[in-house]
Amino acid sequence: MISHYLFAQSVQGVIVDEADQKPLENASIVLLDTDSIMRYFTRADPNGKFSLEKIEKGEYLFLVTYPKFEILSQPLEIKNDHIDLKSISLNSQSNLLEEVVINQKIPIKIKGDTIEYDAGSFETEKNAKLEDLLRRLPGLTVSASGEITAQGKNVSKVLIDGEEFFGYDPKIAIRNVRADAVDKVQVYERKSDEAELTGIDDGERYQTVNVVLKEEARQGIFGNANASLGTESLFDANIFAAKFNRSERLAFTGNWNNMTNGGDASRIRMNNQIVGRPTHKSGGLNYENNFLDRKLHLTSSYNFLNNGMANESSSYNMRILNDNHTQETTRESDSESDSKQHTLRSRIRYRIDSVSNLNIQLNGGKGQQTSANNSKSTTIRNGTVIANEFESRNSSKSDKEDLDMKVDYRRRLHKNGRSLNLHLNTRIDNTTSTNQVNEQTNLYDSLGVFERDVSVHQTRLVENTNNGMGVSFNLSEPITRQLNATLGYSFNTNSRTGLTNAYDIDSHTTDMTLDSLYSKNEKNHSRNNGVDLSLNFNTEKFNINVTNRMTHRYQELADSYRDVELSRSFWQNNLNANVSYRISNNKNLTIRYQNNTNVPSFTQLQPIQPPTNELYRQLGNPDLKRETNNNINFNFNKFSLLKASSFNINAMSGFTKNAIVNRSIIDEEGRTTTSFVNIQDHINWNGRVHANYTRPILNGIVQFGPFTSLQYANNYEYVNGELNRSNNTNANAGISANKEDSKNVNFNLNLSIGVNNEVNSLREDLNNTAFRSAANADLKYFLPFKFSLTQVLHYGYTGKSKVFPEPITQFYMNLELTRKLLQDESLLLSVKAFDVFNSFNNTNRSFNDNSFSESQQLMLTQYFMLGLKWDFNKNLGKKSES
Repeated sequence: MISHYLFAQSVQGVIVDEADQKPLENASIVLLDTDSIMRYFTRADPNGKFSLEKIEKGEYLFLVTYPKFEILSQPLEIKNDHIDLKSISLNSQSNLLEEVVINQKIPIKIKGDTIEYDAGSFETEKNAKLEDLLRRLPGLTVSASGEITAQGKNVSKVLIDGEEFFGYDPKIAIRNVRADAVDKVQVYERKSDEAELTGIDDGERYQTVNVVLKEEARQGIFGNANASLGTESLFDANIFAAKFNRSERLAFTGNWNNMTNGGDASRIRMNNQIVGRPTHKSGGLNYENNFLDRKLHLTSSYNFLNNGMANESSSYNMRILNDNHTQETTRESDSESDSKQHTLRSRIRYRIDSVSNLNIQLNGGKGQQTSANNSKSTTIRNGTVIANEFESRNSSKSDKEDLDMKVDYRRRLHKNGRSLNLHLNTRIDNTTSTNQVNEQTNLYDSLGVFERDVSVHQTRLVENTNNGMGVSFNLSEPITRQLNATLGYSFNTNSRTGLTNAYDIDSHTTDMTLDSLYSKNEKNHSRNNGVDLSLNFNTEKFNINVTNRMTHRYQELADSYRDVELSRSFWQNNLNANVSYRISNNKNLTIRYQNNTNVPSFTQLQPIQPPTNELYRQLGNPDLKRETNNNINFNFNKFSLLKASSFNINAMSGFTKNAIVNRSIIDEEGRTTTSFVNIQDHINWNGRVHANYTRPILNGIVQFGPFTSLQYANNYEYVNGELNRSNNTNANAGISANKEDSKNVNFNLNLSIGVNNEVNSLREDLNNTAFRSAANADLKYFLPFKFSLTQVLHYGYTGKSKVFPEPITQFYMNLELTRKLLQDESLLLSVKAFDVFNSFNNTNRSFNDNSFSESQQLMLTQYFMLGLKWDFNKNLGKKSES
């Protein structure tokens, strides 16, 4: 103890008025630690002097405050025995310029389960979009294609002020909302819509980003339009326009291109290899407003999508069978498809009175799709003996419509917090299709001698319907100030019909005869009755939620074409527990446990299904039992106020008992017969750990962060009828860096290296360890005369395996030269070059259990484009002159 005080540090100084250098008696002097917790405090004496004694070494935030004076805030590292700050001057607020406002901003905060970023603390380029801002935030990444990851988890929803903005496509929000209009960005895990409405936690979580706009940004007009023309007759046109007026928001988006099946096809950051010959048209409208004195809130969006594709591909697949046998299939195919889809999404929230609320969600869609496919394949056994040849010429035309509605009524019954919730949902799906099937299969015996052929020439008429309805009610009762209980009952029913009439076509007489082998007339019905109990305990530090749902499920299936009648009943129990602990203002810990049972589907139970073709047939197993899943999730967040850094680690582990798996058997003719069985004597399990750290370096100019992840899976599956144990270990580590201050060069870098280890019990000779690495970089150089050059680099390496002895290396470089036009730099002229060296390797590899595949597609990688983009903004994000 004596040595501790002998070597403790001290800080002293004098607090004075900037104007006349007079001492400021009783000024407050505070030292905060990295978690923003006050550790040392004192006041200035009549002479303005202060002294803080017995301070431990470390990094602190030094604060000085005095009434009606500016706040002084600066980092302070204590490492010497004694620090004399000498004279510290504070400026009176009355002496500050009227136009100057001093704000004490904290870049990152943790509010319960929510991480909140102050957007103004992260610099972005002029006219930058929300996508660029998200790249700057510690713990967040945005891929070249616009996929967002937060704390190692994929983000599924992006909200604007808590509301969906073109809810069917989050990329519309991040690529069009201006970064300078954003006040805060909040990241949290959201419960499912059903759990949010009913109060019964079903264990589902969705990583969500909520963007809070500045007050002045809630009124204005903004948007952009661009058009590009390129070699190979390529074109891309895109428009987005929005009008915000406090509570009312109206936005429109449209795109037309022949480069991808999505919008913004000519973005330089994307992997712009053009697969096949695509066409894309889309249009969307989003509307949000309040009515009836703000009692009624409406959010609605409409989307039209038209995608077309013509493609050619070739593939090679090797399946490893038992007893050192192999089966190799080479395939060539060409296809054409076209789809049209209309989608409408609406949400209405109505505040009936001070104690009652009504929520209504209505979603509907209508679409049509046509497709045609020609393919040829040859299958070889053990590298030398032919097993079969297959050729097909198929086409189809289908129509689909769906409608679902959810109604939720909530009423507070008593001032003490008692409430009642009623929930109703219904869904209707209808699909009809006409399929023309022409297939020729040649089968060979074990010596490779032709044995027989099977020809199928059919017209298949398919009608599928699905009608479902559910209702639930829940009563919530506060037991104490911290403990709340919810008791509920739920009932839902679902009916499906599946009719397939396969008619054989006689080429000589054009007569059509029903083929019962390829036909079915199924009727499926299920009923669920469930009882729910949820307990929620909430204090300043802890939030604990435990929910248990016990359900009795009855299902029946009948197929009149096959004389099948099957009925089953199951008891299911789902238990969810969630514990959140706020360790401090800047540290948060969450642990989640989920236990649920999955019952077999109708497809898995149905004894006989119509064959897909002569080479593949699926059989159901009416004796299947339910499987049980246990999942544990762990998440820890920490940030430092002084360093503006963020640290996150999340881990999960899952166990499946009595797992339902596919069991396939391949005969000597290469035909596959598959069924479903339970793994009764073994447990499938997997685990994952991800950690990332982000902090600003070089005086805050660069956001820098290392990351790492480790995954392991231990699974049991069947390989040609025999049980196989496979272990897969995947380790990955890397760094990311981001700079976006519009000076000299901006960059976004991502480097990673990994290793994958595969171990199988049946074929130990195929056990393999493969290395991989990836490097992605986009660099923007700011040149004189309003020119800029963007360079995009991608490098990927996939190591060799026992099946594929040669590794795959992929590299490409894209360039874009731009010139800003007009005084406000809102007009941009660009010349783009994709895959400058024509070096991209379009070979793809994949593996799954005992199957190894390699494929190539028709692909255009090198092309050039000339484009013009206009960014317009009226008032949005600009403070009023008054």
